[in-house]
Amino acid sequence: MAMIVILAYDIASDTRRARLAAALEGWGYRLQESVFQLRLEPAELDEVRRQVTEIINQVDDVIHLYPLCDSCLARSEVHGTAPALDDAGLYRGVW
Repeated sequence: MAMIVILAYDIASDTRRARLAAALEGWGYRLQESVFQLRLEPAELDEVRRQVTEIINQVDDVIHLYPLCDSCLARSEVHGTAPALDDAGLYRGVW
């Protein structure tokens, strides 16, 4: 059963930051510069964790993963310009 995960990061290196963003774009869409919303199966979440661990520097970088339950997701709010999502829930933006 797929889940929504919010992944936020603070990466010290431009190179690692670009590598991480490119990897995450394959799993979901960017909400803000360093925040992604991912729709993942449990095994896919494990793969994202593995990729993140390979890319980041454990001393200089930080990653936050926030799985959202269905109830939390239903109560979420977006104010201002919301991203346009396609039928699969993926962003169709200009990034």
